Amino acid sequence: MTTPSLFRHLSLTALLCIMSTAAFSQPELKGNPEELRQFLHPVDRIVSLVGDANEKAYSDKAIVSLVITTEDKLLSNAIASNGQLRSTISEKLLAAGIKSAQIKSSTFSTSPEYGWFGKKPASYKVVNRMAITISDERDLKLIAQLADSQEALELSEITFEHSQKDATQLKVKQQALSKVMAQKAFYESSLGVTLTPIGFRDANLGYRATRGALMLEEVIVTASKRMGNQAESADAYSAPRDVSFDEIEYTAEIVVDFKIESGKITH
Repeated sequence: MTTPSLFRHLSLTALLCIMSTAAFSQPELKGNPEELRQFLHPVDRIVSLVGDANEKAYSDKAIVSLVITTEDKLLSNAIASNGQLRSTISEKLLAAGIKSAQIKSSTFSTSPEYGWFGKKPASYKVVNRMAITISDERDLKLIAQLADSQEALELSEITFEHSQKDATQLKVKQQALSKVMAQKAFYESSLGVTLTPIGFRDANLGYRATRGALMLEEVIVTASKRMGNQAESADAYSAPRDVSFDEIEYTAEIVVDFKIESGKITH
């Protein structure tokens, strides 16, 4: 073997010996797969704290829907009657102090009514919806009386709304977050740990009418459909003096993830 070849052989042998020694000098890892994974890739200790809150508020406005239905053998007459009736309703609402901007009319629809024989419609039906935004129970009583006084009118729906929706939603979020932070302070003091927020999420944020509000809406609409004349309607709607627009319940649930920076949690 030539000198250069001998030198390369000895160098390779020495390198293999060094690598073998280094391999045998590493500590032996034992344990199940999960224990080995945590040893190689340690996971931060994370704790999630939850806070929830709810707040009830009274609706301060409502959108009342009136459906106006007129029917005639001639389409032109049905359209004219519908328009005249809507004008009459608007005049009475304006006279009662409801502003024109609060009264909206949808685009009317027509539907032919066919008789038992023949292809020509026996009559034409025109349907229009008026949406009136009100903020006083007195206005609700007036609309109900209008609906009771005309067979062509039907009080079909009431939608309650709260003008301070955004502010109230923010309020319940702040309350829920305050509960989370109170828990954080308690655990830090009791366990001697430091919790650092690393993430948060809104788990349940929203609002809905309370059961009482839904029942009130059903009673008002059903009563309006059953009343046969204006006198009966006046008695019915003047009785519940203490009833205003009903409740809306706001809810918030906030989850905050904290990293345990110091201290020790035992399992």
